[in-house]
Amino acid sequence: MRAPRLCSLCLFLAPVLCWAAPTAILVDTSRSVPPAQFEALKSHIGALLPGLVARGPVALYAFNDGPARLSDFTSDEAELRSGVGRLSQGGRFTLLYDCLFAAEKDLAAKGEPGLILLFTDGRDENSAVTLEDFASRASTAHVAVVCAGLGAADEKTLRRLAVLTGGRYTGPMGAADSGDLAHALSEAAAALPVPPPPPPKVQAEPAAPAPLPPTPQPSGLRRFGLLFALLTILGLVLLAAIGAGIVLLLKRTKAPEDRTCEQCGRPLNVWESECPACLAKSLALTKGHESTEETLAEPPLPELDPVLLQKTPISDLTEHTLVLDQVPVLVLQRLGSPPRMFQLPPEGVVSVGRDKLNTLSVADQTLSAQHFRIIPKEGKFYLVDLKSTNGTSLDGRRVSLVELQPGSVIRAGQCEFVFKIEQKKLN
Repeated sequence: MRAPRLCSLCLFLAPVLCWAAPTAILVDTSRSVPPAQFEALKSHIGALLPGLVARGPVALYAFNDGPARLSDFTSDEAELRSGVGRLSQGGRFTLLYDCLFAAEKDLAAKGEPGLILLFTDGRDENSAVTLEDFASRASTAHVAVVCAGLGAADEKTLRRLAVLTGGRYTGPMGAADSGDLAHALSEAAAALPVPPPPPPKVQAEPAAPAPLPPTPQPSGLRRFGLLFALLTILGLVLLAAIGAGIVLLLKRTKAPEDRTCEQCGRPLNVWESECPACLAKSLALTKGHESTEETLAEPPLPELDPVLLQKTPISDLTEHTLVLDQVPVLVLQRLGSPPRMFQLPPEGVVSVGRDKLNTLSVADQTLSAQHFRIIPKEGKFYLVDLKSTNGTSLDGRRVSLVELQPGSVIRAGQCEFVFKIEQKKLN
């Protein structure tokens, strides 16, 4: 039953797709696609290749942890079938938008409208770009996306992807037949603008006749021309002298000396007031020590009755006194969202960033995957920037390693974190 449908699909595609337009086939090879459906999909793509190759060059892409181009744009059906045979499932993530972005970039480089035939469940994980980033570029380059759902497809995302690019969504693979896919491809191809014809060849104009020899000038004009040429040469010599003087002045100007650490000799950046490596080393090696200041002599106390120094017996019904403890907290403040408070462990390291593996994960594209850490050390807390893309600032000053004080404001990307010490009841 499947083979006749595939044959009819190939016969349907050949007359409809009449002008040569490139097509990129994108296949989701993540483990979220059922294995049986994935193997059936490979046979389905193999049956589509004759009609697609007859229309124009075809490229094959696969994506899970990253996009991979298995076959460049070609009309060689044997090479494409070899690429389909190398499709295999794997990886931990699904970088759908990154693969769409890469395929659109390759299609735009060809300088003509094209199609993307996408087989996926519509779920994206860990892509560096968004759906809107891809849709904006695809609209400019006239690239339409025809989607077919796999597994538990996110149909809302696939429909949105098709609408934003002027393409079509044919529904899940199990529900949509080959005719639906053929009809969607024909509609998307018909909606693409036809590339303009090449410009006509411009005939070379006949060569201009050779200019007539100049007529001899009168003696007065000749003297004026010589004077003008002399003044021009003097002006150029003066400009050259001024330029040479500026170069010599710049060479003699002493460049500002580079700042280096007095202990280890490491070059210091403009924003660093002290060497982060030496500061971290001193934090690891420093031990608490007693003050060497001498205790001032206290004045002699008068002799008092020992009974007066003891507490009076109290009632058994008196409530126990509550013990208060200081607890460090971090308050996240974002524009348009209510503040969120996070209690920091007094002994544990807290990692903040966009990745879900952090202690505190914040879904903000301006944050790095691992942006900064808060490290406790002997009752104090230190802020460490993890070489983030946008940097970490404390109270308006960009830092790499610094001690936190209560009330300090940490800015990372478009997020603000306030470090506080709160009072908490122990009993």
